[in-house]
Amino acid sequence: MASQSQPNEMSTRQENRSSCPVFGQMRRATGNVQPITIKDMSTGGLQATCFNVPVEGEQISIRFENGRNVRGVIRWSRKGIFGVEFHTAIDVVSVTENVKSHPLRRSTDIG
Repeated sequence: MASQSQPNEMSTRQENRSSCPVFGQMRRATGNVQPITIKDMSTGGLQATCFNVPVEGEQISIRFENGRNVRGVIRWSRKGIFGVEFHTAIDVVSVTENVKSHPLRRSTDIG
């Protein structure tokens, strides 16, 4: 059964979104944790990709690379991509700070 409206997320955005491939961990309503790649985000939500995409309406939490957490609800999902609306607004800079210096992104310099 299709929802009453399936807005195009690109046309309904109210603010600019920060494009940044950021990695995170998503805790699902079942308690399962899985890796996600965040494609872009704003103070009110994000768009991400993963295997086994969550369903619309599912409550989730996301742990960002720097250890910060945010809770939200899945607003749309399709073909490996999904959109999250945060329960409370976030400071995008605070959840993306130190991303480039995160251990998973550091080069393996031998020197």
